[in-house]
Amino acid sequence: MHRAILDATALLLGEGGYAGLTIEKVAERAGVARQTIYRRWATKLALVIDLLGQVSESAPLPDTGSVRSDLHALYRRYSKAIMTSGGPIIPGLVAESLYNPELARIVRSYIMTRRVAAIAIIQRGVERGEIDPGVKPELIVDLLSGLAWYRRIIAHIPMTAGDGESVVDILLHSALPKTGAGARGPKTRASKKT
Repeated sequence: MHRAILDATALLLGEGGYAGLTIEKVAERAGVARQTIYRRWATKLALVIDLLGQVSESAPLPDTGSVRSDLHALYRRYSKAIMTSGGPIIPGLVAESLYNPELARIVRSYIMTRRVAAIAIIQRGVERGEIDPGVKPELIVDLLSGLAWYRRIIAHIPMTAGDGESVVDILLHSALPKTGAGARGPKTRASKKT
């Protein structure tokens, strides 16, 4: 029942945004009584908070051992998720959060949690010597996610995995460790002598 209620919440958010979300509509879509929802969630904001928490937990970020592979996997996930029926949920919540300070705090917390996790991908690349240590990981993450949201919200251009991989490669090329005296190249594992 809990899952059905959160699924109904996600569907309704995707269809009509936060302003159109009501406990009554969620109850009808989930096939439960309103009182069932009110026993667990006092408000529609509480429902959204729970939904965003479930989304964060269900979408761990990749750790393949290569920053390039991790970012390609992340972008494939972005491009797939953003074009689904649930794709409008976050953009819709962001738009409505401009006028609702309480919602803004919740959305910001969700986005920043995901952003910090994505920044860790770049930081792992720095630690492995795949990325120049002078690069700002948060800028790479912002550029990657910014393109996906620009295409989805503003330009209405489908985001393909190939587009994402090209952008990842362009950004990583500019973030490679510098060559020359004192430069760090990618760390390699030393072979064991027997």
